[in-house]
Amino acid sequence: MLRQALAFVAAVGLVGAVAIPAYAVVDGSLDESQSAGGAVLLSGSGLDIAEMEFAAPAIDQRDSYTGLPDQPTGEQMAAAYRLAGGNISWPAGDDYPFANGAGDAMSSLRYATRNCTDFVAWRLNRDAGSFGEPWLMDWGYLTPNGGDASNWADAWTAHGWATSTTPVVGAVAWFGYGANHVAYVQAVGDDGTVTIEEYNWVRLTYGMRTIATDSIPLYLYPPPTP
Repeated sequence: MLRQALAFVAAVGLVGAVAIPAYAVVDGSLDESQSAGGAVLLSGSGLDIAEMEFAAPAIDQRDSYTGLPDQPTGEQMAAAYRLAGGNISWPAGDDYPFANGAGDAMSSLRYATRNCTDFVAWRLNRDAGSFGEPWLMDWGYLTPNGGDASNWADAWTAHGWATSTTPVVGAVAWFGYGANHVAYVQAVGDDGTVTIEEYNWVRLTYGMRTIATDSIPLYLYPPPTP
């Protein structure tokens, strides 16, 4: 479950510098025509967003703010993404759309549901603005020569996509050939730690951990969208 509201920055009237991670809103300003079908009332001075009412007809004030419900649908997430102009910082929490799938089933992303690879593939799509079929990046695009987590670093190398031992928010944490595990980088600390979100570290279950940055052999940076 998403336990906190979606955070983003409204440029209108914002005073001072705010440290924001990758995918955070840089310019949250909207005009009335952009707001039809979903009320996103932007704060001129705050980061937090409370409830979002997607049925509201238009923005009628500039000094309030609203946000996503605790369990947003794909359509609601897509609406929030569009209204934020694609520059968005998603809250931590289990937003995986196949959380009720059987562990031996295959999702429409073409990885096994509730496995680490399917969850990370979902997050890469989410960050790129893809919230359902047809996905921008499924198994055939990300890891066409093998979908196991141990294959992911080689797939990035074969594609010519960037990798590094330095984490960034939105990257894939690759745990090495033997561990056969990948996770999503949610936050990077200034104390030598990284916060990751993952599935199937505990069997078929969502989890979040903060661990040493150098305990992960390689970070696979978000791939270009096709």
